[in-house]
Amino acid sequence: MKKIAFIFLILAFILGMSGYGYAWTCTDSGCDTSGLSTAGDIASFQTSKNVQIQVNSVSQSYAAIADHLNGDRAFGASSDSTKIYYTSKNKGAHYSGTLSASDSSAFSGWNSL
Repeated sequence: MKKIAFIFLILAFILGMSGYGYAWTCTDSGCDTSGLSTAGDIASFQTSKNVQIQVNSVSQSYAAIADHLNGDRAFGASSDSTKIYYTSKNKGAHYSGTLSASDSSAFSGWNSL
C-alpha cells in the first residue's frame, strides 16, 4: 500500500507540472507513451516489478489506477477527491479496464476506503 501511495504522489507531481492531456500506461518494463505529443520524463518512468499504472489527465485534472499482478484489487485516485477507490480484479492479471475520465467519475461503481 505504501508503494501505491508513493506512485500516486509521483503522478500528482508529474501531472501537476503540465497543462497537456495524457492517457498512458506504465509497467516495470516502461511506459506506453505512443499517444503522447510530448512524453518528457514519463518515457523513462518504470514501476516496481509486476505493478501497472494507468493515467488519464487533462490540463490540471487526473485519475490514476495502480495494481499488482498478484493482488486481487486495483486502486484508484483522482485530483478532485481525497478518496482512494478500489475494485476487485483477478490474481495473475492486471486490471483490464480503462479510465473513462480524468476525475473521480472514472471510478463509478468502485468502492472507497
